[in-house]
This record gives sequence, structure tokens and C-alpha cells, in this order.
Amino acid sequence: MTVDQIKQKTQAVVLEMLPGVSSEELSDDRDIFSLGLDSVNAMNLIFGLQDAFEIQFATSEISFENFRTVSGIVELIKRKQEELQW
Repeated sequence: MTVDQIKQKTQAVVLEMLPGVSSEELSDDRDIFSLGLDSVNAMNLIFGLQDAFEIQFATSEISFENFRTVSGIVELIKRKQEELQW
């Protein structure tokens, strides 16, 4: 999966959690918590990403910094997929 494909899929999952937010508002480095993501939706986002990408995040990977922006999430997913290839 390319970085662009990961980004598009990630944005789709994030937008599902934030129904009042448009794709134009969701730039790569925009803080998604400032767009209305709360702790409950953040857990749903994590579960949604795990399902969408067929991966499991380790407890140590579930942090505010890793899930604050689309670009941060994409980097984490890219690392997870590279780990699975080994």
C-alpha cells in the first residue's frame, strides 16, 4: 500500500469519527482533537484504523502524539505495515 493510499484511507476513517468536518478542513497536519475528536471517539478511531488496515496497535503506540494528526497516523501505520513485512 502506498503512502497516498494509506493517507486516503486514514482520512476516510477520521472523517467517519467527525461527521461535521469536511475533507477540506482535515489537512495532514491539522490537530484532529481541535476539530472535535474526544477521548471516546479517539478509541473508536483506533479500533476503526485497526479494522481498516488489519493491524493491531501496541499499547505503547497509543498516544496523543501518534494520533493527533493525519500525517502522524499515516507514519504509524506505515511503520506497522513495514514491521508486518519482516
